[in-house]
Amino acid sequence: EAEPLFVRALHSYQTQLGVGHPYTINNLNNLAEFYRIIGHISQAESFYCKAIELCMNYLGEGHALMQICQSNFCTMLKQVVQNGQSSKLSQHPTTQTILATLNS
Repeated sequence: EAEPLFVRALHSYQTQLGVGHPYTINNLNNLAEFYRIIGHISQAESFYCKAIELCMNYLGEGHALMQICQSNFCTMLKQVVQNGQSSKLSQHPTTQTILATLNS
């Protein structure tokens, strides 16, 4: 049962280090990856979007963690589109921006 461990770690990082700390953001990305792997697309999308937004707000677009989060999210979006599951995605601006980039 990895999920409770990820959630507990996220809560600890947020409380002790703050939402903009790289460890907190990395944990969000890890939680998103976990949900992607088990097929929970909407939960994964939510955590990827949050991680990317926090990277932009606290670390900047050029930060290595931003590149990792975006790469992982792009991988998931490509898989979702290829599997015909696009209807499971939200209209979140981050999702739609990346999808538009992938489709161009």
